[in-house]
Amino acid sequence: MIDYLSDIKPLEDDGVSDEIIAKHLSDRTANAMLCSNARTILQENLAVVQDPALNVRSGTLIQYYESMEDGEPKHLLAWFISHTFGAGIDVDTNQYPRSIQWSTVTAGMDAGLKFVAQLLIDSAGGQPDAGTVSADVVAARNQYEAEQAERKRQESIQSVQAEIENNWINPAISDGVSTAAQVREAIKSGL
Repeated sequence: MIDYLSDIKPLEDDGVSDEIIAKHLSDRTANAMLCSNARTILQENLAVVQDPALNVRSGTLIQYYESMEDGEPKHLLAWFISHTFGAGIDVDTNQYPRSIQWSTVTAGMDAGLKFVAQLLIDSAGGQPDAGTVSADVVAARNQYEAEQAERKRQESIQSVQAEIENNWINPAISDGVSTAAQVREAIKSGL
C-alpha cells in the first residue's frame, strides 16, 4: 500500500515528478537487498563464479557486464557486483534512486539473467507496488488531501461543540435545576 506521507511527499518535496515517483514505487523492493543473499543467489545460479585461487570472477552476469556499452547501466552493474562481493551489507533497492537504477540495470538482461534478477528481487521481499503509474501517485495525494480536509472539518465541529458546552450548556446547568440533556434539547428545539 502506498502511503503519501512516507512514500510520495519526501520525493515530491525534492522536486521529483509524479512519473518518476511512480517508476520508483513500481520498481522498489519491499526491503533492501542483502548482499549475503545476493552473493548466494548469484553463485548458485552461476551468474557470478569467483575463482578463489585467482580471485577472478566469471559467469553469465560477468559476460553480460562485459558485453554492455559504456554508460550508467554498466557502471551501476559494476558497482553492484563489487558491492555485493566486497564489503557491502545491502543494496537499497527499496529506496529512491537505487530502485530505478536497479530496474535500469536489469532491463536489458536476457531471460536467464532476468530469472536471476527476479530471484534477487524476491529475496528483498518482492516488489509490493509493481505496476504503479502516475495516476496512482495522484490518487494517493488526493486521498491524503481529502483525509486532511475531513480531519480539519472534524476539528472545527469539535471546536464548535466545545464552545457550545462552555458558553451555553455549562452555565445553564450550573443552577442545578436543568440537566445537560435538557439544555441540549432546548437548544436543538430552538434551532
